[in-house]
Amino acid sequence: MNPCRGLVTAASRGIGYIASEALASIGCNLIICSRSYERILKASNTLSEHYNVRVEPLECDLRVKNDIIKLIDKAIEVYGGLDYVIVNYGNPSREPILLHESEWEDWIEASALYLASTALIIKLLVEKNPVKATVILISSFTVAEPMPPLVVADTVRSGLSRLVRVAAREYPDKIRPLLLLLGSFDTPGARSTIEALARKRGIDPGEFWKREVESLSPLGRVGGREELIDMIILLLKSPEYLNGSSILFDGSSSRIALP
Repeated sequence: MNPCRGLVTAASRGIGYIASEALASIGCNLIICSRSYERILKASNTLSEHYNVRVEPLECDLRVKNDIIKLIDKAIEVYGGLDYVIVNYGNPSREPILLHESEWEDWIEASALYLASTALIIKLLVEKNPVKATVILISSFTVAEPMPPLVVADTVRSGLSRLVRVAAREYPDKIRPLLLLLGSFDTPGARSTIEALARKRGIDPGEFWKREVESLSPLGRVGGREELIDMIILLLKSPEYLNGSSILFDGSSSRIALP
């Protein structure tokens, strides 16, 4: 039996790297990418050594159209097709910022990073991928009620749920898209955001993390690495009828229920 074939974006660290671990742990050969070739090369070497799978690193900026085209073309060229695609994203350059601090360029950047990139990836998979792929988009529970310092990212990526529904209904023979809305996880990106906010407010970052991140969940903690790996594998192996769905995985941090 041939190994599964997967692609993960923004995978050099944090959520994207954990998603790559999930795919590698079930025996998938991988294409992984990030904006930094140095970091993604290091991540690929670690994954291949630990999980004994083939991992090809590529430099790719999801804000750049030609980078995305090259990424999908290379993945299909190397493996002959993709069974699983996990679309993780970096952060807009200037976040955290409040609405009155945002500029035109921040909204354009976020729209390219989250919406235009995802629409293009879906388009290319529909047109070029020879097999049906399960596609998981990674977003946040905060899109249901945008947090003021993350207003640009949260507002723009709220549109991902609409993309998922349209793609699921229009291309059922080509892709099975899912949207995973995550709660808080202890990642370098999350820590960096909290530290920036804490500095702005003159608050100790450790205390701010406990108050503004861990306390959001009634469990009193953030999600764990193994929990996220298990959740991603669960979605990858879930029945085909789970299609076009938004899955909330946030330890009940959100006070707003999805319909």
